[in-house]
Amino acid sequence: MSDLNILKISKSRPDNKIIDQAARILSKGGIIVAPTETKYGLLGRIDDAKVMGRIYELKGRKPKQPCAVFVRSHDEIFEFGCESKLSALLAQQFLPGPLTLVLKDKSGYPEPIVIGGKIGIRFSSSPIIAKLLNKVDFNVTATSANISGAGDPETIEEIAVIFRGKVDMYLDGGNLNALPSTVVDCSCDTYKILRSGAFTREEIKKKIVRL
Repeated sequence: MSDLNILKISKSRPDNKIIDQAARILSKGGIIVAPTETKYGLLGRIDDAKVMGRIYELKGRKPKQPCAVFVRSHDEIFEFGCESKLSALLAQQFLPGPLTLVLKDKSGYPEPIVIGGKIGIRFSSSPIIAKLLNKVDFNVTATSANISGAGDPETIEEIAVIFRGKVDMYLDGGNLNALPSTVVDCSCDTYKILRSGAFTREEIKKKIVRL
């Protein structure tokens, strides 16, 4: 794997030169693997259909399966999706952090960013993701670096064996074995937890009962 573009990076204090390199790759339509606060993510720009196609091909993912979006701020969450008391509360209490909010879409993006009128939003607490987003003028995919339906690899070495040279850059933040983000559908008046993860059902429910 010596021929692959693998760079070590600090998860808490990422090197600006490495971030600049990654941002240039993303801007040119490339795909990178980078650590988040939970798992490794497969990142590409969401405004390029060819990039989205490559990511789905890499993952073996069906086109009708949604792909969440990384955003930069609380305000940007509700530029992509419709705000409600429930979604605003969860965003205030848990974000930035390992929570994916599924909202009624207002971005107008095509599939697979928007499926059935809904969009998934990730406001990550990862300094790497935050710095990358601040270097580009587009948003990027928030999808795990794995084969769809398979487990989540914990190291860059495992991921590189899967994707090899089909990924343009690998950012190696060490072993990542945290729980994935919790996914909560807030697109209606009620909520539904689609995936349990870093935040438990009890934690989510405890905040929501205050409404």
